[in-house]
Amino acid sequence: MSVPEVVEITADTVLVGDVIQVGGRALVVADLVLTTRGGRRLEFATGEALTLHARSRLTGTRLSGRGRTR
Repeated sequence: MSVPEVVEITADTVLVGDVIQVGGRALVVADLVLTTRGGRRLEFATGEALTLHARSRLTGTRLSGRGRTR
């Protein structure tokens, strides 16, 4: 059984399905696009997007026991 856990999310560790709080809203990562200089463009289930640069650090929620699906 998967249990939600709080994790640090970076451009290298973000996974589809991660939940990130942005502006007080919980957004689910639906897709990832590699950008220049090691960043990632996160596309959320709502259609919104956010670019994480190589040094960006966020806190999010991930279901434990999930494999990496970048």
